[in-house]
Amino acid sequence: MAKPIKNTPVLRGKEAVDFYKSIDFNKDKKVSTDALTSIQTDAIKLKELLKVR
Repeated sequence: MAKPIKNTPVLRGKEAVDFYKSIDFNKDKKVSTDALTSIQTDAIKLKELLKVR
């Protein structure tokens, strides 16, 4: 049987500030077209493997 999932801890103080700074810093970053096509081809392969026969 699977182990129960623990609750996510609440961020406080410096950890919370750093978390929000990292969100703001990465907000405008875009995924490269190479990475996007790689993800799409992997998704297509996975869908093919999961088709019910």
